Amino acid sequence: MELRNLYSFLRVAELGSYTKAAEELGYAQSTITAQIQQLEGELAVPLFERIGKKNMLTVYGQQLTAYANQIFQIEKQMKTLGQEDRSAIRGTLRIGVVESIMHSLLLAVIGRYRQLYPQVSVRIRLAVTAPLVEMLHHNEVDMIFTLGEAAAQDCVRAASHRENAVFIASPEHPLAQRASVPLATVFDYPLILTGENTYLQQQLHRMAFQCKKEVSSFLQTESSQLIIELVQQNLGISLLPEGMVRHASRPEKLCILPVKNFSLSFYTHIFYHKNKWVTPQMSRMLNLVEDYWRQIDKEALPR
Repeated sequence: MELRNLYSFLRVAELGSYTKAAEELGYAQSTITAQIQQLEGELAVPLFERIGKKNMLTVYGQQLTAYANQIFQIEKQMKTLGQEDRSAIRGTLRIGVVESIMHSLLLAVIGRYRQLYPQVSVRIRLAVTAPLVEMLHHNEVDMIFTLGEAAAQDCVRAASHRENAVFIASPEHPLAQRASVPLATVFDYPLILTGENTYLQQQLHRMAFQCKKEVSSFLQTESSQLIIELVQQNLGISLLPEGMVRHASRPEKLCILPVKNFSLSFYTHIFYHKNKWVTPQMSRMLNLVEDYWRQIDKEALPR
């Protein structure tokens, strides 16, 4: 059943004339006649009867008028989907995130998200990239924040941002006193490593191999926040995302080592499954994160 035929029917019912309805809608009268005839054929009942010069609704036409008005009211409501005010957005947002990104990214935007969308319940799961992708495949999370590799099978990359990794130490560390530190020299000191199979640990082992060195670790942990605190206590050197260092508490207890000829860039990615409907909760978080990335791109972290 065509909605335009229903709308023409309502105008004829209101105006009592095929001719007036045709003039108002910009149709030929024969078009209006054909539309009404099509409706009557589909419903197998007469909708109008002509009494004098006016077309009057039959009892079936009166019933159809009520139904048609309901249909157009529903259509109007459907067109407002996605246009709710902020306070009306509710539900749950499930996020999977690499722990270091949690501290350098999500903590920077989660307060703003809560302020704008107080009816949304946010649930966060921490893991390394491979398990996070599996969570997407099993619909255990709505979106994931990862770093390193750009590909995730059957997933859509919604946004990416270029990041830098830096070697950090306490200002009291011997290497912090140097104007320039050869990369190979870094591996002469104990390192505090991120979790096993993380992107940054893989890169550390690659660099050590190129320098013909071995990675000597004092401690390995999945908690980047713990790494920050241990470095601040002058218990070792670590390699972490620059963004996380930017948001560390007690920044005066950290320094970025001036490692010679060293540069390690990677990307933070946001993925969702290709079959996932992007909910308002997801799109609002994406918008806030992208706004935040634009903001920090204008800033420079002093070394």
